[in-house]
Amino acid sequence: MKKNNNLYKHRLIRKNTKVIYLIVLGLVVSVLPFSTASISLPGTIVPCSYMISSQKGGWEPLESGVTQDLNNIFFICLNRGSVVGDEGVILHTGDGGHNWTAQNSGVMDNLYDIFYYDYSIILAVGASGTILYTNNSGTNWTVIQTGMMGTYFSGQMITDTIGVAVGVNAIFQPFFTRTNDGWDTWQSTSFYIEHDNVLYEGWLSDVYFMNDSVGFATAVVDLPAGGAIVRTTDGGSTWDTVYFSNEELFGIDFTWEGIGYAVGNHGVILQTLDGGETWNGLESGVNSAIHAIDFSSETKGTAVGDNGIIVRTQNEGSTWTQQTSGTNNDLLGVRFITEQIGLVVGEYGVILRTTTGGFPDDIIPPETNCTLTGILEGDIYISDVTVTLSATDDISGVASTVYKLDDGLWTTYADPFLVSTDGNHSLYFYSIDNAGNAEEEKTCEFTIQYPPDINVTITGGFGISATIKNLGSSDLTNVSWNLSLDYGIILFGKQKSGIADIKAGSQVILKSLVFGFGKPTITLTIASSETTVHGSVFLFFVRI
Repeated sequence: MKKNNNLYKHRLIRKNTKVIYLIVLGLVVSVLPFSTASISLPGTIVPCSYMISSQKGGWEPLESGVTQDLNNIFFICLNRGSVVGDEGVILHTGDGGHNWTAQNSGVMDNLYDIFYYDYSIILAVGASGTILYTNNSGTNWTVIQTGMMGTYFSGQMITDTIGVAVGVNAIFQPFFTRTNDGWDTWQSTSFYIEHDNVLYEGWLSDVYFMNDSVGFATAVVDLPAGGAIVRTTDGGSTWDTVYFSNEELFGIDFTWEGIGYAVGNHGVILQTLDGGETWNGLESGVNSAIHAIDFSSETKGTAVGDNGIIVRTQNEGSTWTQQTSGTNNDLLGVRFITEQIGLVVGEYGVILRTTTGGFPDDIIPPETNCTLTGILEGDIYISDVTVTLSATDDISGVASTVYKLDDGLWTTYADPFLVSTDGNHSLYFYSIDNAGNAEEEKTCEFTIQYPPDINVTITGGFGISATIKNLGSSDLTNVSWNLSLDYGIILFGKQKSGIADIKAGSQVILKSLVFGFGKPTITLTIASSETTVHGSVFLFFVRI
């Protein structure tokens, strides 16, 4: 899916900072051992602090062969892809990124975006209004336009002939260019970003067209600094603002289901669930600027940003997991070819690749625990039982937890659930992590037995009589009962117990012969129900 470029203003700051840094570094190198720096290209010093550490699985570095900042990346299939960067750099690979070949772009301007329509038709855009186009996979690049006062930050080929590019013109207006004939001709328009009847200058940082009419673009707004998402429904002739905030926005992407995401400064990730009408913030867990986002499926997406930040979601943005990139360089572009295979590019020629969704190699399954909450009497619950499943995986994270109750169907666990049926229950469950490791199935067994809906009447006379009526709609079978007399002098019949069956709506009468003297407390316990009365006993006679 389409992904974004970095911000022009930030690029200028970064460029100036790099020049100053290299001057200072040159002075330092002159008094330090040679091992503190290495030469990657003639005249260009790459400090060792920028070298990328390698790890097993996760994100691994590839050799780009250049030290220029790489700003964006696009893959059309598992093997074929391209990268663009500063000073007109275009790199091409035909083996999934293991080896990169430099192509002659014909320009020295910074290139900020590249987009494949198919294996042959590729569009690249950049500074000085540069538009490059090829219909032979980059063997020959045609300079459609360059040397202009303005910059394109993003481009897209909507069809084999319809293409667009967005950026900023010479007077800091958002700028849009479109061709309908494969860049034989093109038309450009500029506009202001409108919010609350105020017109703002700014630039378009990324673009995503769903078809040849409907498109969205992220924007950076000037004075005051902020960001916006604008939308067109007429192919780019007019644009309206659908989102406006005080955070600069740098990239946008949509899934195949029409759910959209935008990223920006201070870890901002936005999501739309209604085709771009409304946008809501998600918790990314980071505060660095996020420059690019790419979703490889409806649920799985990856975003990259400053200081080597990479965050990943496996659940449509509900949660984001920070991954280890192995670099502190700013990461500027990301592209996933499948749900697991992806590449990232960034400063100083950095290219990273993963075949595990960005997670380290993981052969250990997750661990799931079951917690039951309810009212216990002994080992039996006499109330509804709330079941909570909690899974952990310290390496790749938990992808999903599934369960089934008794003979039910397997269900994906989302939230605690209630079990309210009388009887013995068996809960089966296990979890799967993001590396595909499945936990062995576990079982949790429990019993629910609600207090019976009964009415108990205790009467006296010659001994004790207890009338038990089943007021419920279910028969009571094998219900234990116990009759006890405490206090007084009870010589016979102090305690009696047994088992009773009581049909729904029916009653049984329990009788117990007693002999003694005094005023005992008479208690009948049946199932979990207890009834107590006070009486007096004289010989065989009982008064309640």
